[in-house]
Amino acid sequence: MIDNRGEEALFTDGPFVESKEYLVGFWIVEAADLDVALKLASEGSKACNRKVEVRPVL
Repeated sequence: MIDNRGEEALFTDGPFVESKEYLVGFWIVEAADLDVALKLASEGSKACNRKVEVRPVL
């Protein structure tokens, strides 16, 4: 989970979204590796002022 609503991005491993939270939408992004995906998610969190969860699609 990435929360970039403050001064610095906060990266945490699981748990994933809990039932008290809800899905607003999703993005499918092709990234070269996990580091690139996390950077994009951090920028998205900042832009949307929301927490972002990153999951691989296999």
